[in-house]
Amino acid sequence: MIITPLILIGGIFGTLLLCYVTVVFLISRLTSDNSIMDVFYGPAFAVTAWLTIWMSGLWSLGAIVGASLVTVWAARLAIRIGRKNLGQPEDARYAKWRQAWCAHGTLYFTLRSYLQINLLQGIIIAIVSLPLIILITAQIDTLTPLMWLGATVFALGLLYETIADWQLDTFLARKRAGTEEATLMTQGLFAYSRRPNYFGESVIWWGLAILAFSTLPLGWLAFLSPLCITYILTKVTGPMLEAQFLDRYPDEYSAYMASTNYFVPGKKKGV
Repeated sequence: MIITPLILIGGIFGTLLLCYVTVVFLISRLTSDNSIMDVFYGPAFAVTAWLTIWMSGLWSLGAIVGASLVTVWAARLAIRIGRKNLGQPEDARYAKWRQAWCAHGTLYFTLRSYLQINLLQGIIIAIVSLPLIILITAQIDTLTPLMWLGATVFALGLLYETIADWQLDTFLARKRAGTEEATLMTQGLFAYSRRPNYFGESVIWWGLAILAFSTLPLGWLAFLSPLCITYILTKVTGPMLEAQFLDRYPDEYSAYMASTNYFVPGKKKGV
C-alpha cells in the first residue's frame, strides 16, 4: 500500500524537521533573539527536504525538481529577512512576547518560546511541506504536463512575490532616506491588492501542490499545503498587519482598504 512509504518518508522528514527547529531554538537561546526563527524558516523546508532525499536514497527527478524549486524560494526569503534583521535588535513582536513570558519566570519563558515559536512553526512547516513529502515518496522520473503546469505556477508565484517585496523594500528605503512623501505603499503591485507578496506566496504553494498532485493515489493530500498557508496569510498574519496599519494610519489606511482588494489582485474598487 502506498500509505506505508508515505508514512515512512513523512516520519523521516518530521524527525529531521524536529531536530532542525530544536537547533534553531538553542541558537536563539545563545543569542537571546527568538526572531532568528524568521531567518531559518524558509531554509527549514529546503534543508529537511534534501536531507530526507539523501537519507532515503530516493533521488528521483520529481523529488529533485520539488526540492530545487523550494530551495530557490527559501534562499531568497532567508537572504531578504537576514539582510533586514542584520545588526538589528530582536523583532518587536518577539520582544513583546519575551517581556510578557519572562514575567512568569525563566522556565515558563523557555518552554513557551520553544513550543510557540519553534515547535508550532515546525508543525506548520510539516503540513506545508506535504507536496515535497509526496514527491519524494512517489519516485517519479518523468514530468507530466500537469507537473510542468505546477512548476510554472510555482515560478509565477515566486516572481510575483519577489517583485512585490522589491517594490516594498524600495519604497521603505526612500522613506528612510526622506525622499518619499507618500505615507503608504499603494503603487505597483500594491495598487491591485494590499498584500501582493502574500498572494504570490500562496500561489507558490498551490503550484507545488499541483506539481505533486498526480504522482500518488493520495496526491490530493498535497492541497492541504496551500490551504494551510493561504489560511494563515489571509486569516492570521494579514489581519494582524492590517490592524497595525489601521492603528498607525487610520485615515490613510481606511481609504486604501476601501479602494483596493485585500488579497487577490484586481482593479480599484469603484473604478
